Amino acid sequence: MDAAVVLITGCGPAWAGRQNGRVTAPTDLESLPRLLAAWDLPPDTTVIPAEQGTNNRTFLLRRGGLRFVLQVSQTLSAAQVGAVHRILRRLREAGLPFRVPEPVAARGGDTVIETASGPATVCRWISGVRPDLTDRTALERFGRAAGLLGEALLGVPPEDGLGDWRGDPLAHPAVPHVGELCRRLRAAGVGAERVARLDAVARRVGREWASGGGGLPAQLIHGDLAASNVLVDEDTGEVRGLLDFEFAGVGFLVQDVMAALFYSGALETRDWRLRTAAFLRGYASVRPLDPAEADALPRLLLARAAGSALSRAGRWLDGKARLGEVTDRVRKLEDTTRWLEANGGELRSLADAGG
Repeated sequence: MDAAVVLITGCGPAWAGRQNGRVTAPTDLESLPRLLAAWDLPPDTTVIPAEQGTNNRTFLLRRGGLRFVLQVSQTLSAAQVGAVHRILRRLREAGLPFRVPEPVAARGGDTVIETASGPATVCRWISGVRPDLTDRTALERFGRAAGLLGEALLGVPPEDGLGDWRGDPLAHPAVPHVGELCRRLRAAGVGAERVARLDAVARRVGREWASGGGGLPAQLIHGDLAASNVLVDEDTGEVRGLLDFEFAGVGFLVQDVMAALFYSGALETRDWRLRTAAFLRGYASVRPLDPAEADALPRLLLARAAGSALSRAGRWLDGKARLGEVTDRVRKLEDTTRWLEANGGELRSLADAGG
């Protein structure tokens, strides 16, 4: 194995080694060497706790100059992780100027090992830092990388995707009805006016989504093209890697553009026009948005904000999130709604002009 860092996610029940061909995951670092042995990593590998995400709990491991990323998914099955690996293999063969995760085969030849906490994977380390997206040059580079990724994903069979993101953005298994959710939020102490705005925007999004995609180009998309999933060269600022393909699925291509703008902060400052234009200019250097995509961008942004609020509300109903997290998402939805009322038309024009 060459240079690497190991991130371990999904530590769960006490690890008992191999059972019927499975490897169970450790709850503590004392058990870690047994899991590392599956990838021939020695027990004296240094373990550094890493930031924990919603879908993966993570540790960083190093041994000398060797670095790898090991993940145990909390949300995907082994078959789904295998599908992600097929997508990544096709992308690595596409000649992209930046890297995507490269899974490493374990001792038995597989790139996925079942654990009691979920499927485990080791990937080669990709060096880089998070981009500073207050800089318009960085945004333009991010936009170009998004365009290049979209072109590369065009060649991936849709059946390799992990879902279909063209469906109702308000759908969540724990939120069977928005009206019932609003009742529960009011009972929990959320202000009636705020809850009423959530209900009104959700109903609006539902009506708009019911009209369908309107001929928008669809293919496999990244599904979570946030700035947190981008690595750039610390010295040059060039994009070095795109990460976290666990939401890759069939969707409207413009949904990745929408997600990148939504999470980059480009729409949240006074100079939003210049920053948004920079991202769109980079994207258009590979593939300009067509008029239908430009027209759809504002409603997709609103749908994303509403879906984000309801998703967090669903986690709250399941006892997996705090009420404050829900109200934060609802405030974000309110801000997005007001912003689009004031600037949606100009956003369409910028998108149509390619920045």
